[in-house]
Amino acid sequence: MFGIGARFGLLCIAGALLFAAYRTHKSSKKSAKNVAVVMAFFAGLAFLATFVGDWMQSAEWLGGLGVAALIVCAAIIGVDWVIDKKADKPAFWAAFALGFAVVMGASNLDDAGKLIGDGGREVGQQMSQMGK
Repeated sequence: MFGIGARFGLLCIAGALLFAAYRTHKSSKKSAKNVAVVMAFFAGLAFLATFVGDWMQSAEWLGGLGVAALIVCAAIIGVDWVIDKKADKPAFWAAFALGFAVVMGASNLDDAGKLIGDGGREVGQQMSQMGK
């Protein structure tokens, strides 16, 4: 999609965007923290288009980790930003990682659901054997 030079340039842009978001997040103003969380999300998306994103997407073993990361990121952002109305550091870093988590985790949600269902059936079988 992009050449190595363009990817390196985008890596520099993503790093600069993350740096600016981090500095903005240090503000004591609530609105600045909210803007910083959104900036961190965009920085994470920019990292996806670099060679870092290519490496992470090609690593098949990261599927389960991606599902776990998606669950954790969504929970942190949901609690810290939506419920508490306070975008603190965990929400900042969860927003940064959310793009990776969506790309890696969403494609593996079906497999994770099947594995969880298999685990539930195994527990059910064990419970029925205990009753005999």
